[in-house]
Amino acid sequence: MGIIKFARGATLSDKDRKALQKLLAAEKKKLQSALKEVDASLSVLSGSKKAKKKKK
Repeated sequence: MGIIKFARGATLSDKDRKALQKLLAAEKKKLQSALKEVDASLSVLSGSKKAKKKKK
């Protein structure tokens, strides 16, 4: 995602504001799904470590 820099006192038009909100919402969804995948992977890994500890 690119960097958006605003000058002091700059304003967005309604069209630009809606487009930016749509873009940020899409990025948020991507990050949330990636976070869920990472959490699932971590839970699987921590579960396998716990199972190994129990066997000893």
